[in-house]
Amino acid sequence: MSQPVLSKSSEDYLEAIGHLVRLHGTAQISDIAAFLKVKKPSVTSAVRLLAELKLVEYTQYAPVRLTAKGKKMADRIIHAHETLQKFLHDVAGLSLERSDAAACLIEHVLTPEEIERIGRVTRCLEAHPCMKGELQGEE
Repeated sequence: MSQPVLSKSSEDYLEAIGHLVRLHGTAQISDIAAFLKVKKPSVTSAVRLLAELKLVEYTQYAPVRLTAKGKKMADRIIHAHETLQKFLHDVAGLSLERSDAAACLIEHVLTPEEIERIGRVTRCLEAHPCMKGELQGEE
């Protein structure tokens, strides 16, 4: 069964739910709203859509829970974000804040295979620090 194609916004909600579940075991609507800096009604609408797609389980006043399919997608999005942020910060030399913002934009357009290639480049450069320094303009 193929995974549904999500909008950038839906992926952001799924990613936020994934982070909150990792941190707290559950994700409340109010916590998701605070995490994404959006209003609770926006979260409720997005969560209902994710529930229709069978990515989360949601009932009013209860925590949002990831389904197995939702967890798999959330983990993929989080992995992509972390891989890109690490590359942009550690290899390209961007600040943590800028690398986080850029990773959030890029994670939605690259395939898992492309993310894996970027991860391999990052790991290779970690193993060969002199090459990393040259890329960042250090001597």
